[in-house]
Amino acid sequence: MKKLLSAFVLVVAAAGVATAQIATDNAGNYGGSWANGNNGGSGFLPWSINNNNDGTTFFAGSFVGDSTAGAGNINTSGVSLGLYANPTTAFINADRALAVALSTGSTMSFQLALNFDNGNKGFNLFAGAQGEVFNFNVGPGGSVSSVNASLSAGSGLGYDYGGSDAVIDFTMTMLTASSFSYDISRTSGSGFQGTLFSGTVSGLTDNLTGFRFYVSGTDAGGAAQNNLYINNLSVIPEPSSLALLGMGLAGVMAWTVRRRKTS
Repeated sequence: MKKLLSAFVLVVAAAGVATAQIATDNAGNYGGSWANGNNGGSGFLPWSINNNNDGTTFFAGSFVGDSTAGAGNINTSGVSLGLYANPTTAFINADRALAVALSTGSTMSFQLALNFDNGNKGFNLFAGAQGEVFNFNVGPGGSVSSVNASLSAGSGLGYDYGGSDAVIDFTMTMLTASSFSYDISRTSGSGFQGTLFSGTVSGLTDNLTGFRFYVSGTDAGGAAQNNLYINNLSVIPEPSSLALLGMGLAGVMAWTVRRRKTS
């Protein structure tokens, strides 16, 4: 019986690990460099990174480095993913698609660290053929918008870049096949500073399928405070699916115990 219980515990633990995350990735998976075509973690398709860097007039690129060099601490194993682009019309986009489109109840989250609000820095969410359906942008100040779907901005504190150690946490959850909720909050060395933006996006006509991180037109000179740092990407399934799994395994265990008693 003890062996049976031990085996059951191992099965439950393994199942929990396997199903707790649909997709996950962090900067520790990249071995010191982040480039077009890289595919760290699991559950995502490879990164598609493009920019107009020419090394003379425009300077733009992606890297792996310490986020505290220019912003807050979102590091994993001492590093985060980073983007830079300067001056004026320089740009870089880092696009990534989900291996499986988000279903109702699934939650996606990631962290950003950014400091100065010159130029433009932020992210877009994409829904298949519908294209961009959500944007968070800093530059100057902060804003959220929805291009091809209706947006309810909700309550929030806006964006104030004061405090170089700030971290932005983004979380969104699919409410239905055509809508999702979102929350963008800020934390610094002074603690949690509240929600910047929250609300819902509705009117999706396609599945949410991917995202883009970007930087453009920051001040010349390449100061680390102008960078956008990204880390700790995660997609988890709806909680009920995990509960059903646990109930199913518990049922198997109960049936097995009863069978042992009657045999």
